[in-house]
Amino acid sequence: NTTRFWEDTWLGETPLALQYPSLYNIVERKEDYVDTVLNSILLNIQFRRSLVGKHWNAWLHL
Repeated sequence: NTTRFWEDTWLGETPLALQYPSLYNIVERKEDYVDTVLNSILLNIQFRRSLVGKHWNAWLHL
């Protein structure tokens, strides 16, 4: 509950913001915590635009 989903290192060796900059640029709440995002069956994450093309591929990779 104190680890930020995008900006802290918790999955891999670098923050997700650096691993997936195209997704980080369009996410609405950049400072959400891991427990907030993963707290429900559906991921609690919203993007400012649709995930298509390179954004969709990055999301699938993540």
